[in-house]
Amino acid sequence: MNHIVEECIEEIRKYKSDVHELNPGIDRDIIEAFESKYNIKLPEDYKDFLTVYNGGELFIPGTVISGVFDENSLIEEENGYLLHLNLTNKWPDMGDELLIIADLIYGDMICYDCERHVIVQWDHEIGEVTIEWDSFADWLREEMKIGNELVDYDGIDKEE
Repeated sequence: MNHIVEECIEEIRKYKSDVHELNPGIDRDIIEAFESKYNIKLPEDYKDFLTVYNGGELFIPGTVISGVFDENSLIEEENGYLLHLNLTNKWPDMGDELLIIADLIYGDMICYDCERHVIVQWDHEIGEVTIEWDSFADWLREEMKIGNELVDYDGIDKEE
């Protein structure tokens, strides 16, 4: 497992249970079946995360991370969105190369750029990429840092 993702997962687990609503992880073979079916190669660090938490919400209300549909599960969607739905549910001016992997509370999207193999933030108001990270792990680490600045491990808002 990617060490940055592993550190973020350890940090997530420090929080009280109602601070996040994350789905149980899924097997890599389900992720690989998704990749094969839709001809998409997901980043390895994102797949690492999905094996522990198959999407859900960080810092409620907060960032909703997309997961992969598990046809063996009785529940299609617990907390969050599903990658296969994100293939078609996009803003009109969002390029085909962008796969939405997370939805920020204020409407912007975190996407995997399938052509450049980076993670980007797509601004829904101006219709373009505004921020870029080298990896899912780098984005997740920054997201956890921002959340940690806002709430403590019990989910109590921090004073400014």
